[in-house]
Amino acid sequence: MTATTKIANPRDIAHNVMALINELNLQPTPQVYHVFYSYISDEIPELSQLIKVLIRNTQELDEETVFRIYHKYLGSHALQQHLNQGVEGLQAAVERVEEAVHSVMRDTEMFCGEFDTASRKLSADDITLEDARTVSQTLSGTTTKARECYGSFNGSLEEYHKEVRRVRSELELVRRDALTDTLTGIANRKNFDSSLRDAVTTTMETGVPLSLLMIDIDYFKDFNDNFGHRAGDGVLKAVARVLVSSTKGADTVARYGGEEFAVILPDTSRENAEKLANKLRSNVSNQRIINKKTGKDFGKLTVSIGLTSYQLGENILEFVDRADKALYLAKQDGRNTCIAQ
Repeated sequence: MTATTKIANPRDIAHNVMALINELNLQPTPQVYHVFYSYISDEIPELSQLIKVLIRNTQELDEETVFRIYHKYLGSHALQQHLNQGVEGLQAAVERVEEAVHSVMRDTEMFCGEFDTASRKLSADDITLEDARTVSQTLSGTTTKARECYGSFNGSLEEYHKEVRRVRSELELVRRDALTDTLTGIANRKNFDSSLRDAVTTTMETGVPLSLLMIDIDYFKDFNDNFGHRAGDGVLKAVARVLVSSTKGADTVARYGGEEFAVILPDTSRENAEKLANKLRSNVSNQRIINKKTGKDFGKLTVSIGLTSYQLGENILEFVDRADKALYLAKQDGRNTCIAQ
């Protein structure tokens, strides 16, 4: 699937995007999806041409390459340009609607005047059949003009709505990118902080339990030193995939920083959080990092996990600090373990 023929139906575009991502053995992170959505829909000719060349030359399109393409063509600067264009289009649409409103108001005033005149003529005692026919024809013409006027007005409104939807879509991309970790595609630190505040607020209002996991990849520095940063990036992405696939929709999986991850568990007791933590640890330890090109096996992964549950009324920083201390104890206890505090 290498052609970039424009596909009008967004559902068809989305289907082809996912098929191509799977074909290239990539993870459908927001950034990867955005790049190939732009490629399939041919939104940016330069991006489409670059992807086409890479595929034609059978060059491997890994996540790192796609992320570079994303930041070049669809990153914050590019999105800002799209937003600026969208705002300009929105302003133009507003101006068209304002002009259409003024036109409708003028025409409505004129139509009302013509209807008043016709009403007076039809109410006259001495009106003839011929005069009534003439008034009727005039009213018919006035009605046709009114219908055309309102049709044009509706067209202006539709253009305005299209611009609003487009700008809203661009804003959603900016918002999503601002809250997503570029490498792993999961929530970033900013998203984590915001989600944790919301979760704590809900717990304080409802009393439902809230638990937090802090997770650190064991011996990650050694892995980077021995196999290189690209392999290290693969480790981070592999762990992120396991965490996401092992949690439920209400949970927030975030990259807290470096090789450290966090999982916010709303409506989850300490006991259930501990069960999940051990499940996560086991699932990660079943992973092996293998170089796609060479088939080289980099070995087994393990993680250490610190766990705690929120105590009503406590400061959020105290909550996070307690989970961090539990993680430190897990590292001190030999790693590949979970400590609860």
